Amino acid sequence: MTTDGSLISSTSGALSTGTSTSTSGGESMSVITPYSLFSADNPGAMISAVVLTGENYNEWAAEMLNALRAKKKIGFIDGTLKKPAVAGPDLESWTSVNSMVIGWLRTSITPRVRSTVSFLTNALELWENLRQRFSIGNKVRVSHLRSQIALCRQDGQTVIDYYGKIAKLWDELYTYKPLPVCSCGGCTCEVYQTIAKEREEEKVNQFVMGLDESRFANVIHAITDASPTPSLEEAYSRVIREEQRNFVAKAREQQQDAVGFVARRDSFSSGSSAGDQRLESSGRERSLLCSNCGRTGHEKAFCWQLIGYPEWMSDRNNRSGGRGGAAGRGRGRGTGRGHGQAVAAHTTLPNAAFSDFSPE
Repeated sequence: MTTDGSLISSTSGALSTGTSTSTSGGESMSVITPYSLFSADNPGAMISAVVLTGENYNEWAAEMLNALRAKKKIGFIDGTLKKPAVAGPDLESWTSVNSMVIGWLRTSITPRVRSTVSFLTNALELWENLRQRFSIGNKVRVSHLRSQIALCRQDGQTVIDYYGKIAKLWDELYTYKPLPVCSCGGCTCEVYQTIAKEREEEKVNQFVMGLDESRFANVIHAITDASPTPSLEEAYSRVIREEQRNFVAKAREQQQDAVGFVARRDSFSSGSSAGDQRLESSGRERSLLCSNCGRTGHEKAFCWQLIGYPEWMSDRNNRSGGRGGAAGRGRGRGTGRGHGQAVAAHTTLPNAAFSDFSPE
């Protein structure tokens, strides 16, 4: 093993375990081959952040393919790096790396699924077995994904959460419906560019039409009416800016409402003090009870039956035909016990009738 952690390469050319060393201008260069293994590589290492559960095959396969490409081990699962037919160093190197790839695949599978592929010892066979069992790349799934994308709505979520939800559906859909392979080698031909542009415009329209119209009506109309249609990244940036502007406006409005509430509360407190005094005075008056006539609102010392009725009471009785009389101070209803007495008001009567009063 070399000082950089890689295994010492053999002399079998491209099919060597570790790194092949070449000299260019007097300097040695290490070239990583599909058979290169390093000290950090072990069958139990987790090289993918996604674990296969059975329902997420497409997401798992995309992550695993990316990790294997980074390690230059993709040939062991796509069939391009076949097992050597003759025993020798090449077969030994192939067997060693094949076992490593199998270990990586099995580590990234849940125990429930892993128990069904325990006896497969070829990385290509293991990969194909998982693909055939869990990949459902058929027309029914594509139709279902398109329906989900059409019904995908923001529904009060933040823009980043909504975009993540619809982007995940796009990614799965386009694993079944990838762009055609460009024959020009540089993806610059007119047919390829036309298809890619149409797909981009479709994603932009799907994204903006799922936004909450009550919050993003202006930006929705601006993007859909724009010619040419902006890119998905530009549309997303516009929506994010509008979300931030709405957030600032809402925070300012809440602050103003809080200030107004404090002002109204102070005004109500000052106004309610006078009202409380009036209610308190009215309550005290209603609590008075006359021991002479039995009515509330006055005491015996102020009962009209004893001190006489005021002159305005006589005028009112004349206008109403003499119906009824008042029993107490300030009350015009009720007959009371003094209904047959004279209605002339006298503030001075014999002292015998008012034992509680002095002559003055």
